[in-house]
Amino acid sequence: MRLFIALDVPESWRVAAAAQQRALIEAIPGARRVLRLVQPDLMHLTLRFLGEVDEGGVDPLQAALDGLPPFAITLDLDRAGTFGPDARTAVAWLGVGGEVDALPTLAADVERSVRLAGLPADDRPFAAHLTLARVARQATPEQRRAIAAAVRALDAPRAETFVARDLLLVRSHLGGVAPRYEVLSHHP
Repeated sequence: MRLFIALDVPESWRVAAAAQQRALIEAIPGARRVLRLVQPDLMHLTLRFLGEVDEGGVDPLQAALDGLPPFAITLDLDRAGTFGPDARTAVAWLGVGGEVDALPTLAADVERSVRLAGLPADDRPFAAHLTLARVARQATPEQRRAIAAAVRALDAPRAETFVARDLLLVRSHLGGVAPRYEVLSHHP
């Protein structure tokens, strides 16, 4: 099963993200052909993508996540950005503000839990963000530069501050028109 560990986000973040998506669509000619928007109800703050995990790995992972200390991290939604150089932009996202220094520590705790459960390590650096859209593979460098410029021009989003207190272990079901997410458990 395909799994990830994430923080859920409040509805006000989803509403603000949807407004940012609409602004992008209006700012970029032909945007619907080159941007794959993330459905706002599926948005979350990923701490660790696990990929395919055998069913036998779920119980040890849940037990390891239950061993994490309690946390309360105050977060805000921040300005938009993109990953990669402008001509190779692949993802448009919203940044995360607030107590962001606590997020890499939480992500490291999650990574230790993943390893404790016997699952493969991932040493990629953590980058807190809320994905707005993925750029289609067929997008040209010119289109990618236009996307990056439009993202930089977005106004800062307005959404409530919230306090993250629990993690979600989520199973993603791919196929069909859009992915479907199933929350398997809350931690700690």
